[in-house]
Formats: sequence, structure tokens, C-alpha cells
Amino acid sequence: MADIAQQLPGGHQAPPPAIDEVKRQRLLELVRGRAMARPTDLAEDEVMVWPSLVVVEAVCATVFLGLLTLLSILINAPLTAHANPNQTPNPSKAPWYFLNLQELLLHMNAGLAGVIIPTLALGGIAAIPYIDRSPLGVGILGTSTKGRKIIGFSAVYTTIVLVALVVLDEASGRSKLWTEPILRDQLRLPEFIYNQAVPFTVILIFIGILIVMTQVMFRPTRREMIIALFTGFVVTYIVLTAFGTSFRGPGQDLYWPWDLAGLEH
Repeated sequence: MADIAQQLPGGHQAPPPAIDEVKRQRLLELVRGRAMARPTDLAEDEVMVWPSLVVVEAVCATVFLGLLTLLSILINAPLTAHANPNQTPNPSKAPWYFLNLQELLLHMNAGLAGVIIPTLALGGIAAIPYIDRSPLGVGILGTSTKGRKIIGFSAVYTTIVLVALVVLDEASGRSKLWTEPILRDQLRLPEFIYNQAVPFTVILIFIGILIVMTQVMFRPTRREMIIALFTGFVVTYIVLTAFGTSFRGPGQDLYWPWDLAGLEH
């Protein structure tokens, strides 16, 4: 080692000689790399789409179709009388998959409820693969135990907030019916303020509260925060659909589901 650790004048140690280029290439050949997009430790858990997935899906679809056919034979659909073009049903409801948007229309501007909010929500969902690109934990519900706790918290929070807002708005006589005249006639605010800015700000406030509470309580990763927001979106869809389906009666007023059966439409 004496020829390598040569001493320079002043007591300083000389730098070791440079590694030969051939030796460096040989060393690099011994290094086993990991792919950025597809870690090798997940390859053992993967199965082929055919037949592992396709067969299961085909069996499930066949069973579902058989049960649906059996139910349609045994149980009659709850059809009403023939449509009368001279008499509009009360309430006139959209298909169930659009009842969440119809519920939003009761509480805010039509352009905001029917165009802006759905567009932003779908755009955010489409952006998820570009925001969270890690393949780790894919296919696992909630990614981790903490993620599953976040799902439960976000679901409970969103349900409480939505139910409280809908009931409060109904108890106040649909607040947009009396707040808009105040903001428009008395305060003389621009239409954009009371039609779009105010309700959209309220939505952002409750989303911000969810983000802050999730951050403080769980210290989530980027994916876990996305899980919290996506859970809020799904629960919002379900809760608003439930209100429109089972709790809205004549005049789009709130009723208990068991009271709707005795009402004449």
C-alpha cells in the first residue's frame, strides 16, 4: 500500500490513482439495477389476464345476468301510469345516475352545478395517474393500513358535512332563494359573486378542512391524500344520489322515504 498512499510535501496524502476504464466498466456490469416503472419485487405477484382475470369476470357476469333475469321474472317493476303530456310528474326526477347533479341544482347556480363542478371533478380524477406515478401498493385497498383509516375518516367527514348542508339549506328555505336577492338588490354585488363565487368558495372551504385534518391526523403520503379526496368525491356522489332518490318528494321538498309511498304524484 506504500506505493498508493504516497505522502506529499507538508504531510498531505496523495490521492489514489484513477481506476482503469476497463475495470470501471467491469464493475458496472456487476451492478443489478431496478426498473423505474416496474419494480422487480412486484413481478412475482402478477398473473396473466387470461385466464386468471377474464374467466373470473365472465363467471361473475354470467351469475349477475342470471340473477337479474330471475328477479325480473319474479318481481314486477314499480311502473306508474302511462305518461300524460298534459301533466308533468311532481317531482320530475332525472335518471338515478344524474340525481346527484339535480340535487346540486337545488342549492346553487345551474352552470356551476351542471358544468363547472363536474368538469373540475372529472379533470382531477383524470390527473391522478400523472400526480401519483408510483406502482407500489397498486391493487391493495387503501395502499396501507393508514390509507384504510383515511378512507373511513374521509367517508364519515364527507357524509356529515353533506347531510348537514342539505338539511340546513332546506330548513332555511333553500338559501339561494333568499340570499341572492339580498346580495343582488341590497348589496348590489355582481351576478358572478352570488351565483358562482360564494357557493364555490364554500365548497373549497370544506375541501380545505378535509385536507388540513387529514394532514394533521395522519401525515399522509401524496397517494394517501389523493385517496382522501377521491373518497370524498365518491361519498358525495352516493349521498347526493340517495337524497335525490329516496328523500325528495313533491316540489323537490325533503320527505322521509316511508312518507313518499303514500303521496300522490
